[in-house]
Amino acid sequence: MNLRLCFESKAGVNIDEADVFRHYAENYLAGFEIEWGGSVSMPHHDSVTRPMEPLWQYFIRNASRAARDYLIEYITRNPMAGYYVHVYEQESGAGDRKIH
Repeated sequence: MNLRLCFESKAGVNIDEADVFRHYAENYLAGFEIEWGGSVSMPHHDSVTRPMEPLWQYFIRNASRAARDYLIEYITRNPMAGYYVHVYEQESGAGDRKIH
């Protein structure tokens, strides 16, 4: 399965420089095999703040169920300061399904 992580900034946080955010996120996600995905707009029913605001995203390709479960545990136990982290799972041949 593939996992997509979307980072939605909380009120008062505005990192609009990709390199700065990448440095922050890649330190936060150290230990996971991640791939930079740039920015994406998220539908309003999934976002916590303003609808269709651009969010930063990363991918974890070919993740095992154990890696998925550990990622969810890690995000829950160690929230990223200033961001809501949304996680989507995609099984082969299916669309994205929000799991966190």
